[in-house]
Amino acid sequence: MSACSTRFLAAFNEIEDCLRVALEADEHVEFAQMARAYADKRRLRLPQRDALLAFASLRNAITHGRYYDGHPIAEPVPEVVDQIEQLRDQIKSPPKALTVLGVMDVCTARPDEPISAVLEYVRRFDYSQLPVYGETGCIGILTTNAIARWLAHQLTINEGFAEEEPVSRVLGFAEPHERALLVPRSITATEAIDRLGHGGKACTPVTALIVTDNGKDTEKPLAVIVADDLPALTEALEFT
Repeated sequence: MSACSTRFLAAFNEIEDCLRVALEADEHVEFAQMARAYADKRRLRLPQRDALLAFASLRNAITHGRYYDGHPIAEPVPEVVDQIEQLRDQIKSPPKALTVLGVMDVCTARPDEPISAVLEYVRRFDYSQLPVYGETGCIGILTTNAIARWLAHQLTINEGFAEEEPVSRVLGFAEPHERALLVPRSITATEAIDRLGHGGKACTPVTALIVTDNGKDTEKPLAVIVADDLPALTEALEFT
C-alpha cells in the first residue's frame, strides 16, 4: 500500500472513531449514517458533510475494491490526503470562535446611562451593537437601528432629542429580532455561525452573540460576535 493510501486510511479511521464516540454509536452503524447524524448534531457545513461522504466512498474503494499486482486500483492523490487530514483536525479540535476572532475590548452600556454617552461611543468607536448591563447582569443589546427608531420618534414629538434620556428607554425601541444570545467561550466557529443564523425564537437569526466565560448573563463579556464576523468564522472552517 502506498504512503498516500496509508495516510488517508489513518486519517479516515481517526475521523470514524471521533464520530462513534460523539454519537455513542456501536460498530454496526455505517459511516455514512454517522456522517449525516454528526453533521446535523454539530452543525457541520455542507462541504464538510459532503467531503465525509466522498471520503467514505474512497475508503471503500481502497479497502474493498479491486487490486492489480498487489495494489488497490483506487489511490488517493496527495491533495485528497491533505484534505482529509485537515478535516480530521477540524473534527478532532474544532476551531473556537474566540481563537478565530480573539478576545475583544467590549464596550457596554448601563440602563440608567444617558443616550448621549452611547452616541459618543458609536461616533468614536463605530459600535453598532452594545450589550446593556444592569445590576443583575445583561438585559439586552442596544443597536444603532433601535437608536435610529428612537431618534425618529423624538423628532416627531420634539424639535430635537432628549440627550439625557436613559438607555433603558431607547432599548424599548428594539424590534423583537434585535436580541443577543449569551454563549460560553468554548463555543466553536461552527456553533457561532449556527447560533447567529438560528439562535432566536423559531430558529430565527439573532443580532449578536455575547461571549462570556460560561454563557451567563452575570459574567463580563469577552466578545460580541455579529454578522460582520461571519466571513472570518467561515474561512476558519474551509479546507482546500
